[in-house]
Amino acid sequence: MDEKEFKAQSMRNCFNLKDSGLNFIYSLIFPFLVSFVLAIIFFIFKLDGTQFEKVVNMAFVPGTFFLIYFLYCRKNNINMIYASQVRLKINWLKALTVVVIAVTAVFLVSPMISLIDHLFTFVGYNPKNDLPYEMTNVLTFIIGIITMAVLPAICEELLFRGLILKGVQTKFGPHVSILISAAMFTLLHGSLQQTVYQFILGTLLGYAMYYGKSIIYPILLHFINNLVVVITSFIYTLKGIDPNQVSIYTTLWDYVSPIMWFVIAGCIIIGLIYVLQYLDKLQTSDELKAAVKELAEEAKNTPDEVKLTKKGKNKEIIASESNIIDSETTGWTKEEKIIFFGSIGLSIFFWITNTLMQFLGF
Repeated sequence: MDEKEFKAQSMRNCFNLKDSGLNFIYSLIFPFLVSFVLAIIFFIFKLDGTQFEKVVNMAFVPGTFFLIYFLYCRKNNINMIYASQVRLKINWLKALTVVVIAVTAVFLVSPMISLIDHLFTFVGYNPKNDLPYEMTNVLTFIIGIITMAVLPAICEELLFRGLILKGVQTKFGPHVSILISAAMFTLLHGSLQQTVYQFILGTLLGYAMYYGKSIIYPILLHFINNLVVVITSFIYTLKGIDPNQVSIYTTLWDYVSPIMWFVIAGCIIIGLIYVLQYLDKLQTSDELKAAVKELAEEAKNTPDEVKLTKKGKNKEIIASESNIIDSETTGWTKEEKIIFFGSIGLSIFFWITNTLMQFLGF
């Protein structure tokens, strides 16, 4: 066995809770440090306030997330493809279900988020709904799609659903893990305005990962969500509409209708998650049948020793592919507790700090 084969066999094929906690800490600290360095560079070269600065500021955060994910996996000899379930083969019914979930969330949940933003104004908080980058032509629109839809979808999902969620699942059940990772995803954004929607989105992304069994599905959901926002902003800009003045609340219906749409959206989305679960069961059943058939064919002319070895390996693979093994049964180590709860505490501190700064107008 040469060195390359030995390294491949010694690679880890899954993440753990320590990985989740450490990468969450890195995702909180490093983007802040990079933004500070960039701010100094832009100031020195008098680029602050320019379109170039805005594009770089939008691109560096997801780029930093990807570097954190990539370098951590390389340093710790983790098989990124297997551990993060990077599978390019798509079940088109699952993909369609995910797209409908994304569109439903954007259009039917958004009125409720706008209402919450309006209610914030009564306590002196005036959140802004416009994007940090103004798109006035086709070129700026394409740049906006890349920096605000493509990059965040890929980079944030690899880090959060591909690594953090998978690590949390080793200590918690799948549904609790999804909620915990959604809360971490929300805290990372550090914005009171985005709290409700980011938690909902993070939960949907978690279920897309769990029932999709591939990082492709949360990436697709995240991309569609952000793409709709980018397109809407572009249309508003072309028509001269101020997104901060779109929602006007003058009648009782203006307050009731967002709640109604939110309830309808909830019913539709829950139904679609069950559809995704059903499609996953069908796919898992088909994969199991195919594996059993393949084993039966191979068993005809296979020696008993090799037969048992192959059977054991295939059972392990099938169990992993089907998410039958979701978590470890081992207890928490002191190191895991310190790192994980420390990362949560740090994120809460950042969230409170950012919220106070937003209230004070900074």
